[in-house]
Amino acid sequence: MKTRLTGFVRAVHRILAGPLGHGGLALLLIGWMPIALVIVFLPRPTRRAAARQMIHHAMRAYRLWLTLIGVLRIDSRALDTLRDAPAGVIVANHPSLLDALIVLSHAPNVVCVMRAGLLRNPLFALPARLAGYLPNDHPVEMMLGAREAIRNGCHVLLFPEGSRSPTGTDKATGPFHPAPFMLARRARAPLHAFVFRYDHPLLTKALPVWQLPVLPVHLHVDALRNMPDETRDHGPHQAALDWQRCFERQLGTP
Repeated sequence: MKTRLTGFVRAVHRILAGPLGHGGLALLLIGWMPIALVIVFLPRPTRRAAARQMIHHAMRAYRLWLTLIGVLRIDSRALDTLRDAPAGVIVANHPSLLDALIVLSHAPNVVCVMRAGLLRNPLFALPARLAGYLPNDHPVEMMLGAREAIRNGCHVLLFPEGSRSPTGTDKATGPFHPAPFMLARRARAPLHAFVFRYDHPLLTKALPVWQLPVLPVHLHVDALRNMPDETRDHGPHQAALDWQRCFERQLGTP
């Protein structure tokens, strides 16, 4: 009897967790609109900084919400180093839609490089544009904008895979693009590298957004332990391959 009741409760939880999780994010984005109408009249540098601060606090609230409704258990203390780290390029593997939100909840001054389609989404477009986020469809403009953001003291979040990991797991990655490593070199900025591990696939590329695993899912974020030798320059494509191998070695370690 107890086993049946537990199974029933878990099934109900999985059914409700999706609408509660997505609904919480939608409410945050809708609630942002009145604040955006005030921020939009600020001078440009102040406007962007204020928008990034608001996004940071909104993502802190959202991760708390995901914890309260039993979707996630998060250990992301490694990302606390970003608060005092010099402005640079944040790179990470990208197994889930939640990865960027977790980074933003830790660091208040991050410029994201986003898929251009998201900047046309009615819910995401206004906060992203006010914060000075960069679309990825024009590489030269993206690189120039990212270099300017770093010079202004911001971190730039750029996932080397360009999209979520295609395997739907955190054991491997998709091919790394050279853009983050070219950016760090040209901006003479440090790379801040992190490894995301989920114990079950959650909001991955391979699964529909409404398909949830047994909850809660545990997320652990570590700093990348062994980085490539940056004193050797074999070109951007080789650098991307070297970094990908470092990520996959750590992901393959229990």
